Amino acid sequence: MSRPLDARDLRLIDAIASGGSLAAAARMLHVSQPTASEHLAALELRMGARLVDRGPRGAQLTELGLLVREHARDVLARLERAEADVARHVEYGVSTLRLGTFPSAGADLVARAVAELTASGLHVVLNEAEVPQQLEALAARTVHAAVIFRNPADPWPVLDGVIQERLVDDDHLVLLPAGHRAAANPRVALSDLRGERWIAAPEDDDPSYVTLLDACRNEGFQPVFASRIDSFQMTQGLVAAGLGISLLPRLALNPLRDDVVVRPLAGARVVREIGVAMLSTVAPHLRARVLHALRGAVPAVALPLAA
Repeated sequence: MSRPLDARDLRLIDAIASGGSLAAAARMLHVSQPTASEHLAALELRMGARLVDRGPRGAQLTELGLLVREHARDVLARLERAEADVARHVEYGVSTLRLGTFPSAGADLVARAVAELTASGLHVVLNEAEVPQQLEALAARTVHAAVIFRNPADPWPVLDGVIQERLVDDDHLVLLPAGHRAAANPRVALSDLRGERWIAAPEDDDPSYVTLLDACRNEGFQPVFASRIDSFQMTQGLVAAGLGISLLPRLALNPLRDDVVVRPLAGARVVREIGVAMLSTVAPHLRARVLHALRGAVPAVALPLAA
């Protein structure tokens, strides 16, 4: 061949196969039929073989033409993806937004935000891991942004080249069996639950375990644990069965079973602060769009407190 195949050649062969005639292919490519015919003749001359059989019923690809089309479809699909990636990079500063999230935020809050970002044309890839792993991913620049949380007594982690924005306070709520004596109260004081048996996370450094322990100690008692469970859904099941009660962040309780109730604490709130950390290299308008999507998802994940 005098020169290699190019995208115009491949699009012509693909259009002839799809349209069934040179006239239809010309319309699909927005050129005149003589232009399409001249292009095909020049292509066949360069290839040294016939690619299309023409007849009164239209045009059909030869065996060699079918081979070219098989490769054409793969190449054209890759070109379309490349063009889309470039367009996203021009608009957003990244072709693909790699977003990290911890599990209880990813299931609802982040999922809703990603749906909005995806609908706007941004390609988002999620990375689920606990907060320490998300911070490591940010430091290694393997994610562009991560939804993280901290307890108010702890400082936000400081990372070079990372911008942090607060999103929302996620209240810890008391999880009770539907028939529990305290379920009739609109709010529950931890001090009234002194004699209860609690269900908490298995690791002593788990943030939800530490929060429960600190909250109870602030009320002057040490909680007694019935079970140490690393599953929010299993915790709900055990509570529903009357095997203990729990204190969990609101986002961890979606979806909520209908045989348990949640009640806010009386007195001082116990919260974890949810925020998003983003690389400073993310374009400002993309950073604003991610923040808007995440903050817009907050009201949609509010958990009803009525029994």
